Amino acid sequence: MKVSYEWLQTFFPTGALPPVEDVAEKLMFHAYEVEGVETVGATPVIDVDVLPNRASDSLSHRGIAREIATLFDIPMERDPLRMQVDLTPGDTQTTVTLGTDASCSYYIAARIAGVKVTDSPAWLRERLAAIGQKSINNIVDATNYCLFELGQPTHVFDSHKFRGTHPTIATRRARSGEQITLLGNTDVVLDETMTVIVDAHSDTPIAIAGVKGGALAEVTQDTVDIILESAKFDPAQTRKTAQALKLRTDASARFENDVPDALPPLGMHALVQLVLEVAGGTLVGYSTAGAPQKENTPVRVDTAHVAKLLGTHIPAEEIEDILRRLEFVYTRDGDVFTVTAPFERRDITLPENVIEEIGRIHGYNMIESMQLPAPERAAGINKKFAYSEIIRNTLTSLGSTEVYLYSLRSSGSIALRNALASDKNYLRNNLSDGIRTTLDINERQMPLLGLYEHLSLFEIGNVFTHKGESTHVAFGVRVVGNKKKEERTRTVLAHIKTQLEEVLKSVVLPEPDGDVLEFNLDEVLTAVPAPDAYPEAPAVAHGVTYTQASAYPFVLRDIAVWVPSGTDASIIQDIVAKHSGTLLKRSDLFDTFEKDGRVSYAFHLVFQSMVETLTDEKIGGIMEQIEMEIRATDGWEIR
Repeated sequence: MKVSYEWLQTFFPTGALPPVEDVAEKLMFHAYEVEGVETVGATPVIDVDVLPNRASDSLSHRGIAREIATLFDIPMERDPLRMQVDLTPGDTQTTVTLGTDASCSYYIAARIAGVKVTDSPAWLRERLAAIGQKSINNIVDATNYCLFELGQPTHVFDSHKFRGTHPTIATRRARSGEQITLLGNTDVVLDETMTVIVDAHSDTPIAIAGVKGGALAEVTQDTVDIILESAKFDPAQTRKTAQALKLRTDASARFENDVPDALPPLGMHALVQLVLEVAGGTLVGYSTAGAPQKENTPVRVDTAHVAKLLGTHIPAEEIEDILRRLEFVYTRDGDVFTVTAPFERRDITLPENVIEEIGRIHGYNMIESMQLPAPERAAGINKKFAYSEIIRNTLTSLGSTEVYLYSLRSSGSIALRNALASDKNYLRNNLSDGIRTTLDINERQMPLLGLYEHLSLFEIGNVFTHKGESTHVAFGVRVVGNKKKEERTRTVLAHIKTQLEEVLKSVVLPEPDGDVLEFNLDEVLTAVPAPDAYPEAPAVAHGVTYTQASAYPFVLRDIAVWVPSGTDASIIQDIVAKHSGTLLKRSDLFDTFEKDGRVSYAFHLVFQSMVETLTDEKIGGIMEQIEMEIRATDGWEIR
């Protein structure tokens, strides 16, 4: 979130806000991740990454200002969330009705007559521009300003675009297939899981609750009378609606993180005052439906628990000072504190939450590093993890390679409601399909991998059916050549199956299905004894380097050479490498035999370029140079 330093200054006495560099550093080490500081016009802007646990109070300039006041222990001169607001007078002509599904628990409407829609004053345009917001007009800009000032999303309707004698607003679930044209003239199709704001007289949607307004009641240059909206929408439903419509907005980002119940009236009061300031008009009155539902509950914390969790002793007097700076309401009984967080701090629900606040304000850098004590009891053996390692070690020792494949596929038992892609719209119900696809892909790359007889892959992962989630193991084999291919596949799979059955204490595994064998590990675990210890980890090779893979195809050539007995094969490989340069990716000796004082060496040579597709002419020239040098060596002959 972009935070304007000039905007932050409006919350503090003149000259009280520390330099922007000090503010950014303090926020970084005690509160949020700061991505950087930039200057927009003449205004420094801090890019703050607010995580979801602090979204309810910190996705606003006021929230960041409150954090700065705590960290630097300086008072806020202006705090819009500590005001007492009175939503009077009432508007007897505008009515608000909430649906019965609780997707909207609190709705406030305010009607203002006689506004003038025009450009915003310079100060308002400049503050929005500093944080990357485009100015629309004074009315819309006022709603955006309140969102970024307080964190309360609001909306505005043209009251004359409602049907009937008087405006009537209602919330209800959308109907399957119902359509709405959004601001910006984008049409979307709704379903019954979503909530809409409607003109109750015509039952026509005028906004998608918590996400975005519709074009039907849009404010234009001709608008004179307006209705302002400030509400509390269900966070889970807002998130699901935004995801389903692929329409995440600044409003939905705040509603889905649970806007505090006490915030809508404060946001409405601030918005009304700003609209009257920048657009004129007269406040007709307020209409409300519902009420705040949640209040923060007290949490008990004692100094011993603080010390145990943070690993350092913090005196009760310092804890008391920290709670004061945080504006937490508390009572103290010796070393025990009963703490209630301000309404906007929805993240304070457990003693550990309070202790985290104490720790970060105290400063984690102030906590001395200490060795953790020995555990009170030895950790037990996780049976599934242990046997997964046993299976993994066995298969890799047999030359099989482990793969980690997508859990999302184009077919399966469980369909996704909001798929990432057309070929990933199901949860997989087996591992075999993925193993076969991967074998197909890698079969073409076998020479590049140094494999000339067969390729073996395996995966240990979860599958999903209507019965639930379970862990499976699947391994597959792909052999090369046309001679007895099926028989060779069965032989390799049978050997792997036998080895696994031995390490699984003679459990009988199912027979392979073609070139893949898959079994349910959870079922196998019910038939095997618990291990006494985890298997020993295999040795890790040192000096392994990784290079970028080429996007271009490789070329395979074979060469066989007669040389005098006693000649080392590496001499031939050196000749091949000298003439091939960087194009030679592999040189594999695959056949050796001796006869009449001579030895024959046969090599698979794999060539590949990082910048182009190799031609037969280019590879032919390299092979010709290699063969010329071999023929020129006394006693050497190309077979």
